[in-house]
Amino acid sequence: MDSHTEERLQRAIVREMDQCLGVEGSRLSQARVMLKGRYLGHGYGVDGEREAKGLSTYVDRTVLEAVEWAKPGLMRVFCGDEIIRFEPRTPEQEQAAKDATLYVNQVVFGRRMFSLVHDVLTDGLYQRVGWCLAHCPEREERRLMEYAGLSRQEALALLSDPGLDMAAPGAVRVKRHDTPQGPLYDVSVRQTVRIRDIRIDPVPSENVVVSADAQDVERARFIAHWEIKTASDLRREGYAPALIDELSPYDDEVMPETAAGRAINDASGVDGGWRDSATRAYKIYEAWFDFDLDGDGLAEKVKATYCGDAGCCRVLSVEPWPLYRAPLFAACSVPLPHQVVGLCLADLVADVQDLRTEMTRQYLDNLALANQAELVVNEGQSGSVEYDSLLARGVGAVHRLRGDASITPLPVATASGDALQGLQMSDGLIERRTGVSSRTQSLQADALQNTATGAAIMEEAVNQRLELIARVYAETFFKPLGRYVLHLVHRYHDKAIQLRLKGRFMHFDPRDWDPDMDVAVAVGLGTGNRSRLTAAYRQILQIQQSFVAQLGQHSPVRLTNIIYTCHKLAEAAGLESPERFFGTEEDARRAEQALLNAPARPSAEQQKLDLEKQRLKLEQDKTRAQLQGDAWTAQTEARRKALETQSRLTLEQQKNAGQFALKAMKMQMEKELDQTRLNQGERASGLTDINDA
Repeated sequence: MDSHTEERLQRAIVREMDQCLGVEGSRLSQARVMLKGRYLGHGYGVDGEREAKGLSTYVDRTVLEAVEWAKPGLMRVFCGDEIIRFEPRTPEQEQAAKDATLYVNQVVFGRRMFSLVHDVLTDGLYQRVGWCLAHCPEREERRLMEYAGLSRQEALALLSDPGLDMAAPGAVRVKRHDTPQGPLYDVSVRQTVRIRDIRIDPVPSENVVVSADAQDVERARFIAHWEIKTASDLRREGYAPALIDELSPYDDEVMPETAAGRAINDASGVDGGWRDSATRAYKIYEAWFDFDLDGDGLAEKVKATYCGDAGCCRVLSVEPWPLYRAPLFAACSVPLPHQVVGLCLADLVADVQDLRTEMTRQYLDNLALANQAELVVNEGQSGSVEYDSLLARGVGAVHRLRGDASITPLPVATASGDALQGLQMSDGLIERRTGVSSRTQSLQADALQNTATGAAIMEEAVNQRLELIARVYAETFFKPLGRYVLHLVHRYHDKAIQLRLKGRFMHFDPRDWDPDMDVAVAVGLGTGNRSRLTAAYRQILQIQQSFVAQLGQHSPVRLTNIIYTCHKLAEAAGLESPERFFGTEEDARRAEQALLNAPARPSAEQQKLDLEKQRLKLEQDKTRAQLQGDAWTAQTEARRKALETQSRLTLEQQKNAGQFALKAMKMQMEKELDQTRLNQGERASGLTDINDA
């Protein structure tokens, strides 16, 4: 950066700082000191004189009560598992929107959610506006990694990593082992890893300055915050030692707001003490504003880092800002239209606290004077009074008088009734302004005597004020913060990651997320008690079940809706990790898809009709089977009879053939016998001699 650009930057910074809200000595700073004093109950300027006179120095704590009783409801609303929900713009972005919602709520917001909500929202309740810084700082971390049993190719590939500190002594150590399979290497290397973590850090209200004419933070022409850094911190950030030595050191003078807060525990103040060159402190600003850095005549958003206040600032660095807005976010409980800084809950009751303090003091003073009134001493012509005993008055004390001296109490007009009536009237004033009353703080003694409807109406009316504050925080603080965090994740998380969330490992790839997705606040606004919320969720669950029972697959209520209601019911009951009881919405979605892909379940009438059809079909099948059985039996019987007849005929034929063959054989044998006889000269038995004939 050349000297001309640095001079233009310095002039621009000085000009803008002169027109900023929140600088030391401004009206905003003085108002914060007053509000913090009222919140802490430091008292008032006349307390010393009143104490010397023996009068009451009571300080009312209306501001503290209003702020502290507003905090529990806000903490319950915003300290949940899900604050921001990203809505997809296209059907293809639905899964990416769900992943982004889970990642931002569980990883980014979940790390410091309690401190973020408590510190920032509390500042917004009693310091006009609370601030936080969403950023992604880069840090270097040196790691020692050891590998054993690497081949030559693997060792060379490892040593060629550009992230290794090859020049540092002892950065790389290699040990070789000869084995029958070949040489193996044990390698230990020191690697410098650059890590970016998205952080959301609360910033003290007195450490932020913003353009007085800004209508909101996003469009502010100039906004900056400062913090105290040591010379060692600046060295780690890369600034040259010669440049650091030229800077003006911090003089340990704290802001009036900071001093008012520290005085509650340390009345002596803070002494920075002696510091060496490494721990010397500097007041470092980071500012975001419009500036023509490249000289083309068009101003662009830049980030400038400088040391010291406007009068003697020294620019350390400047760079174009790649994102669409500054990373500072404001939480204001009572915003004013078209102004970046409005009022706060403490502003609404600060004057009431002054009123109640004065009335209570007068009431206590009146009681003290009534119980121990001032005395009128008349010494007369020749009398005298023992003043030592008179000044040391006590219960049952005796005072000595001589001559015609007399002691007469000075009459005191009792105004205790009027004072108590005025205090009761101020209670109603506090309730109307803030919504905080005895009904929202604890159960009244006569609450059970009131009708349930009347009590519910009164509680609802009182809670509307706190619900409005919660809505303001949600729309003006958490919604823009969630959008900006999504841009940070998309820009700086340039690789896929795997994390264990809600009891299982999940894969995220922020590169696939659209940073311009729509953002919605996912919290249920309201300050109702747990019993009311539990009853409401149970009623919703019953209605959902009736929809599913009556409409079946045509019901607009799905299993995911029922699981969501079950999760809310568990959260309203104060239980953690509701997915351990009912599973996750992703599990419900898979089960729902399986049910949709399953065959449709018929209705009761259809089931009766199907059963009747099945019965008729069974009877028909039975009749058909019986007929088939009878036909088979008849056919079998006919076949049996045919076989018997055939067998009998065959047997007859065989018998006849046997008899015929036997007769033929007999005749043949007889013929042969006769032939034999003829050959022997004998007469055959079957021949008749012709002569005999």
